[in-house]
Amino acid sequence: MIHTEKPLIGFFPCFSSMGETVPLVKIAKSYMEVGGKAIFFSHEGKYEYLAENIGCKVVRLGNLMGDHADELISLYKKGVPFEKIAVRQFNNKRTIERAVKEEIEAFTKSRIDLIMSTFNPTCSISARVLNIPLVVLSSGTFIPPYQKSGFATFPENYENFFTRMLPKSLKNRIAKWYFLHNKTLVKEFNNVNTKYQVRPFKYCNDIYFGDHTLVCDDINFLGIQPSEDFPLENYIGPIIAGDLFEERKNKIDFDIINHLKRPGKSIVLVMGSASKFDKLLLKIVEILNKSDYNVIAVYPNPKNKDKLPETNENILFKEFVPLDEILKKVDLAITHGGRGTIYTIAYSGKPAICIPILIEHQYNIDNLVRNGCAIRLSWRYFKPRELVRSINKIFDNYDTYLKNAKKLSEKLQKEDGAEKAVKRLMEIIQIK
Repeated sequence: MIHTEKPLIGFFPCFSSMGETVPLVKIAKSYMEVGGKAIFFSHEGKYEYLAENIGCKVVRLGNLMGDHADELISLYKKGVPFEKIAVRQFNNKRTIERAVKEEIEAFTKSRIDLIMSTFNPTCSISARVLNIPLVVLSSGTFIPPYQKSGFATFPENYENFFTRMLPKSLKNRIAKWYFLHNKTLVKEFNNVNTKYQVRPFKYCNDIYFGDHTLVCDDINFLGIQPSEDFPLENYIGPIIAGDLFEERKNKIDFDIINHLKRPGKSIVLVMGSASKFDKLLLKIVEILNKSDYNVIAVYPNPKNKDKLPETNENILFKEFVPLDEILKKVDLAITHGGRGTIYTIAYSGKPAICIPILIEHQYNIDNLVRNGCAIRLSWRYFKPRELVRSINKIFDNYDTYLKNAKKLSEKLQKEDGAEKAVKRLMEIIQIK
């Protein structure tokens, strides 16, 4: 059926995650700019205001964390893998059933034509009950073609004394099998499926992915080939925050300009906004404080300003920096592996040293490493001497790392990911 006017699309990000919220908000914004209608649904989260800022209504459903909110947030801050927290969040029929019921009521009342979600697995039931096309936005490192490629390494978050003695090749095969055949939560979701007479799920991937899955990655960056279920047109490419955070300055201030005029190599240190990054950031600052490098160290938590250590003149602390602009002026980035940050580095053509916290971080970083423009270090087994050794390795072979980084930058897509997503959504709606 072909619509004579642009239909109403429901967007359903996990508003607790900036990485999941930003892409859907930017897609909705692009869709509205071409005359489309958008509405957001939420199980609560601190980034709801981003949807409201672009003029969208947010329909608030129940908080899925409920009485376990403090416990789950505490686990996340301690570095417990995200998927383990998700299991705790959705490991009972009551939670799933309540979420599905609320979603069915909200989708029906809003009269949406399509639902686009990130990590809201209960949509895999509610959308199908209503026979509404379900489009899921996913990281490319979690889709089956990437897992089958052999690029996915054993997650560091699951390393222990025993696994560290196993060969990497064996561990990587274990990780590949697990991601493709994992049945965690399948029983719980199928218990609810039975009530609504929805086709049962076999593996977790059946729950997490939609009728159509758009991949928020450049296929050239992933290094994989398209497949029948994940065709080339579904790889929309990266979507970075850009102008969504209007309160942030897009220009480099005078403090940074003057700091980078100092002689010697320069480094930008960006470790993310989660509190679990703080200790690691301070460890790295302590190491760099003993060096001759000019460092811009970003502390995104203003409340921690009083906890910042006394440092030498080579360290400049900033609450925020426009990373894309500052990468034009520094020699090296030290960072975590968030998708937005990794792509900003990849497009910059500069080398990096990266320390993953989450599984997705690890795989994002591995894509940089495979292209010869980054070094990945361990978070759990972080050692100062390895950081120093890695910095020296890059600067001793800087021309090679820089050449590889620029080569990667040149092969990445230049088309806006949000605009590409809108084109694909319109094609999907016409297929309906």
